[in-house]
Amino acid sequence: MIPLNHRGMPEIKPGSRGPQPTWNKLQRKAKTIVHVIRKNIDYNRDNGTSHPAIAVKVGDKKKYCHALKINGPCQIVYQPHQPNKSQAGGARLWIEVEPQYIVERKYFPDGDYGPPPEVSQKQSKAKKKKSETKGNKRIT
Repeated sequence: MIPLNHRGMPEIKPGSRGPQPTWNKLQRKAKTIVHVIRKNIDYNRDNGTSHPAIAVKVGDKKKYCHALKINGPCQIVYQPHQPNKSQAGGARLWIEVEPQYIVERKYFPDGDYGPPPEVSQKQSKAKKKKSETKGNKRIT
């Protein structure tokens, strides 16, 4: 017999090997926002690369992929005069998926898995600038 806790979930003792349990995760509250990154498409065309051109944003986390499977209803939003400021350039067209539906990211088997070099360089510059400003602050 498997011992259950007060919520009816199996009682687990942490082990030193094997996978971690996955059934007691919190429900997502943020919508999934999907953007098509035109700069990546242009970069891939010009340089013969296959960097992901789809950005999937859930809350504060952003992941890139080559293809996407949306397991549920979604909404395509076009707002030419009110761009989505969560995207760097202010996207005017994006796809919204409600939090209860899972979005599966897919990748090319021989593709590049990160953002293109210009995006990586921009991100590293931002991190460097942020760490420099933290280093200059004095604790009083």
